[in-house]
Amino acid sequence: MGGPGTLSYPFFFRWPSSPPAERRAFPGGSPAGNGADGRCSIGEGWREMPLVKTEALVLAARPLGDTSKIVTLLTPELGVIRAVAKGARRPKARLAGGTAAYRVIEALLYRKEGRELDLLSEAHVLSSSPRIGSDWRLFLFAGTLSEVALAAGGEGGYHLLKTALELLEGGIEPRSVSVFFLKGTLEAQGLWPDFDCCSACGAPLSGGGAVDVPAGRVFCGRHRNKASLPLSAGGLRLLEGIERRAVLKGRQDGRVVGEALKVCLALAGYHFDLRLRSTELLAGAEHLLKREVLVKKAEGGKG
Repeated sequence: MGGPGTLSYPFFFRWPSSPPAERRAFPGGSPAGNGADGRCSIGEGWREMPLVKTEALVLAARPLGDTSKIVTLLTPELGVIRAVAKGARRPKARLAGGTAAYRVIEALLYRKEGRELDLLSEAHVLSSSPRIGSDWRLFLFAGTLSEVALAAGGEGGYHLLKTALELLEGGIEPRSVSVFFLKGTLEAQGLWPDFDCCSACGAPLSGGGAVDVPAGRVFCGRHRNKASLPLSAGGLRLLEGIERRAVLKGRQDGRVVGEALKVCLALAGYHFDLRLRSTELLAGAEHLLKREVLVKKAEGGKG
């Protein structure tokens, strides 16, 4: 995938496909100047807009014209912001480094309430994620977390996502980090089920249980339905938070983390009406890698 920083934006993000909406967001006319040459020019209206300084996480970027980008930022207090980074695609542009995915920046923005797009004036890099940027697997895990953060509206999710990305960058097992982040996001939205006892009979779930995702309830073996997702006793303990510290240190059993992650992804997908494209890409890529390993083992055995 190349060296650090070579993945400039998550290619699996879905972007608005309506140019007129982007043009309406720009004071003084189209974001691409007069629309003839595709170059980005700033209308006079930008100068009348207030400047805002904020820390931000760069989640994604898309090309705008020949030389510029539209970036998606997650901020601590302003939530999700989409802004134009004028000239950021030019070689040695001053905004180029500050618009790469999963960098923490200090952003200076021209913004006005009610507009769809702001203007990114300055982007000072506070920290970057070279490990995530050069490892396709970590990049896709980071993409999954970013998709959920955006779907959740970004409210209160900045510090949680920033911590999760730092854990990925620090080498913590990515599935464990994903469980940590998804649980925290669902809890913050009031969407996390009660794993203490069976929702039907009140019996303790010490031996395991099952999660009914649409109902947001957890049942024992006697009251589970066919569509519910099974959870072992270890998976339940993990999701209850008893072994949270061990999860972040990567000491959990892989099978247990896998079933816990499956439940978390199902809950996030249902409640946020989200089809996680990055997760699908990751699953497909890992399946191909497993097949490749099996083929090599088989060929080695024949030799």
